[in-house]
Amino acid sequence: MRRAAWLLLAVAPSWTQPPSFMAGSEAYEAGDYARCADVLLAVEASGVPVAIGGELLAAECLSRAGRFEEALAYLRRQLPAGRVPPQELRESSRPGLEALRAQPGWQALLPEVEELEAQRVARIDAPLREQLLRRAARDQEARAAALDKQGDSAADEAWRTVAAVDADNTRWLGQIIAETGWPDSDLVGRDGARAAWMIAQHAGHDPAFQASVLPLLEAAVAKGSAAPQDLALLTDRVLVAQGKRQRYGTQFHTGDDGMMRMRPAEDEAGLDARRRSAGLPPMDDYRKMMAETYGRPVE
Repeated sequence: MRRAAWLLLAVAPSWTQPPSFMAGSEAYEAGDYARCADVLLAVEASGVPVAIGGELLAAECLSRAGRFEEALAYLRRQLPAGRVPPQELRESSRPGLEALRAQPGWQALLPEVEELEAQRVARIDAPLREQLLRRAARDQEARAAALDKQGDSAADEAWRTVAAVDADNTRWLGQIIAETGWPDSDLVGRDGARAAWMIAQHAGHDPAFQASVLPLLEAAVAKGSAAPQDLALLTDRVLVAQGKRQRYGTQFHTGDDGMMRMRPAEDEAGLDARRRSAGLPPMDDYRKMMAETYGRPVE
């Protein structure tokens, strides 16, 4: 499956309509780095959540616009939250980040990056993180294999494998939660927390378990140790399982005609505003991403 890069939602007060991910992406792809930088600084000022790693695009655009001091200051503001991947910051081959590393201020920033990373690693339960990552990888491998076999005689067996992986992962995660609580980013790092969310999100065979996880994830988001986007996705999954209207428009179903359609949502006129508050892209962009990911038309 193809994945969208630099997924974020931009909000800038100077526009009559909040610019979307697509608008920011187009500015970046068009080489308008100054506009890209201004949009992403407005995102920061607005407090609207962005996808993990979105902060690196801001640094990239600021640097490519020649605004090196602003890029370094931006990173200093973002680093304590643990949302800037240190390895990518140090090693990414993107031109803007490479140029930033050549600036005198980079040498002063680097020890701060290393110190914050060392503190983060010292707090993490490394064995639990590794287990989460292994189980998430198995989840993704099984799903990718099943999607590749769509329309094939082996598809049913592939989806049975997915169901077995989901059931095993759900049982295991339930045991972990009983022992340690929700594995948030403070406990297992950003990628480990994302893996925990994925397991819960794919536990559709056990809606009671998903509903029990929701308040734990809400508490983690409130203290900044889980992603608002993940909470929005699980919230919709739980609401749909309860026969209610979803809140963020993340849940779709495929009709007999092969068309993917959004399941009923509450207050559809306010849908994009709620999505923006959770750091999700507008519905028009989301539908395009769904069509690209699943290779199906989306209504």
